[in-house]
Amino acid sequence: MRKFFKGEADPYIFHMSWTMNKDNKLLFFKQIEEWYVHDQCLHKKPEEIPVDDGDFAAGCCLPEPVFGCSFRDKPSKHPCYDSPPIDKGGKSFWKKDE
Repeated sequence: MRKFFKGEADPYIFHMSWTMNKDNKLLFFKQIEEWYVHDQCLHKKPEEIPVDDGDFAAGCCLPEPVFGCSFRDKPSKHPCYDSPPIDKGGKSFWKKDE
């Protein structure tokens, strides 16, 4: 993950099987700045999403990723020092001495 954030690796992250639930997956994708979906498309079936000119991707996909801090003890694109840990006693991903 550190190589990824330094730009030394460029993987595609498309699945997180280790998360507790879908809500946490969304938080983790945002925290690593790899979330490219409009909020209007979350938790909806394709037929429930308004589509302009038949272009589903234009209505749901973002050109730039969304970032948000949620947990200080999980990998993040930017430091999340003020966020709570998700794991009991979880140490900061960014601080080695915490």
